[in-house]
Amino acid sequence: MSKRQAFLWFVFYFWLLATSGTLAAYYIPWVGGTRVPGRRLGHVWLLRRLGRRAANRRLSAVRGVLTGSGPCPESGVLTTKTLVDQVQAHSTWLPLGRIVFAVPGMFACAALALVIVPSALHTSPLWAIGVYLAFFLVSVLLMCVDILAVRNADPAGTVTAAAVGLLECLTTRSRKAPAKLTVAAWQSQLVEQLCTDLVRRAHRESVGAVPGSRLAMAQDTASVVRALRHHAALVHGPATDRERETHKRELVLLVCSILTYSSRPRADAADFRVVDADRLVDVPATVPDATSVPSPKARAVVPLLFLSALVTLGLGLGLTGAPGEVIAPIVAALALVGAPLARRFGVTVLDSFEGPHVPSPAAGEDAPTSVGRSTRSRLTRGES
Repeated sequence: MSKRQAFLWFVFYFWLLATSGTLAAYYIPWVGGTRVPGRRLGHVWLLRRLGRRAANRRLSAVRGVLTGSGPCPESGVLTTKTLVDQVQAHSTWLPLGRIVFAVPGMFACAALALVIVPSALHTSPLWAIGVYLAFFLVSVLLMCVDILAVRNADPAGTVTAAAVGLLECLTTRSRKAPAKLTVAAWQSQLVEQLCTDLVRRAHRESVGAVPGSRLAMAQDTASVVRALRHHAALVHGPATDRERETHKRELVLLVCSILTYSSRPRADAADFRVVDADRLVDVPATVPDATSVPSPKARAVVPLLFLSALVTLGLGLGLTGAPGEVIAPIVAALALVGAPLARRFGVTVLDSFEGPHVPSPAAGEDAPTSVGRSTRSRLTRGES
């Protein structure tokens, strides 16, 4: 047996054992709706301190900026144990949990790259290439399933992680925007992410409640979404530096109020409150809807379809008898040319199929935001 064949068999057995064991360990939390990051490993004595110092340092830095310009009692929520636990779980335990699925898929990618090189194209059976490509796709699929499971099982923790990221964007990391985005665009994206997580939390946490309670939580969440967008528009609109700082502080206080209720221990959450009522004063009844952004599902499916198309093209050219020295440049050139087009048009097409149709409001009726309207309709129908 050659070294290449030995490596392929090692990858095969490694992927099979690692994926099967991980799937067996994650199956019950997935099905039972208890996939909360760090729920078990976070209590192990040797592991529970992992990433906790970094979480405390992040929250302390944010609180230091908030209290530096004057007293800010609302920032006291940043020191609560439950909030620190949630930040630690979503910044440390969640990425580590995803690595468990990603590593076998990475080995499958290495094996796939090894078997489709020109020197091995004519000596490697097609079924082997299909098997290792399937390994990679299954690993990616399991990672997507885990993302959905965490969102459904821990919507409050997801809101907390998004809110803390927005606070850091407004305070400690206000000048560290990604290279391809302006600060205003980056902050707006984080605001919209928080709005989406709030709507998902309202939908998941009120499952099984009486219709009146579900509707009330949906309406309160819609009000919070309008308030977030309203304050963000004021921060990024035409204003003096003093006015902009005032609007930014109002936005920060609103986010701190959201954290107060999203970081409550589950045993202490006796109501469906989302935010303090005094944080929603002077918010207009209507706020412009957010512009459509690519959905996470589309951003995950398009690269997989593009990769599958390239592999299929390479195999098809190999079956025609074309030499490997010709196949490799053709596939590489098509990948360089097609990647930008697939990213732009492929995501847009998938979003056009998946985007929900929002009916126009009746005459004389205030048009609520699309997030609040779709959520209220779902909760009113009693969908779980």
